[in-house]
Amino acid sequence: MNTKVILERIEKFFYFITPPFYLMALMLGFLSVIPFLMTPYVDKASDRYELTIAENEKRLENISKEISSITQANNIYKEILLTNYALSCSNAKRLPSQKRYNMAEVITEQAKLHNIDPLLIVALIQVESNFKDKALSNKGAKGLMQLLPDTAAYIHAKNHKGIKDVSNLFDMETNIKLGTAYMDYLLKKTDGNIEQALTAYNMGPSNMYRAMRNNKMPKKYSNKVLTVYNDLQKKVESLNMAQLM
Repeated sequence: MNTKVILERIEKFFYFITPPFYLMALMLGFLSVIPFLMTPYVDKASDRYELTIAENEKRLENISKEISSITQANNIYKEILLTNYALSCSNAKRLPSQKRYNMAEVITEQAKLHNIDPLLIVALIQVESNFKDKALSNKGAKGLMQLLPDTAAYIHAKNHKGIKDVSNLFDMETNIKLGTAYMDYLLKKTDGNIEQALTAYNMGPSNMYRAMRNNKMPKKYSNKVLTVYNDLQKKVESLNMAQLM
């Protein structure tokens, strides 16, 4: 076979196989372009999912805050119900129910504010005035928690959390706010010793410290309050919360 024939056959071979190569190259080129053409649509889908996730997370955060707020409110309502129950177990049971609930709200609020057990305030009021908001002692102590005007003014100057006025000590809310603030002051002054704080509430801090130095610390008053307090604690502890609802 001569050279000319060989070249002709080679030429024919390339003639037949060349079109498929061109077609393949064209297809490969098209396939390489597809991702670029699809990218905007893929990005839009991704953005949509990311936006939805962000919106759902924000909703969950708001729901979580709402649940927390409702839980806190319910806890406060339960505390008020418990305080009202303690009042109903004390000599305050003779009071009209609405007045007792109002008293429970103020006692609970102020006890929480000053980190004091509300039952201690209930016991203190029973011993001091037997829940008579117009009570007046021979020494001039006034209201539910039997505050002297000078003591009320002093404690208002030192600790006036939410207390706007000290002029009307016969007002239930004003008296409880000042009396609870005074008890908080005495507990801090005595390093949390309830017995000493109660004695100081009854006879004044200076007299209480003088009695301590002379080993003549009176216990009659503090025991009286603590007896009522312990009795109320036992009754509340044995209570099923469902009974209040």
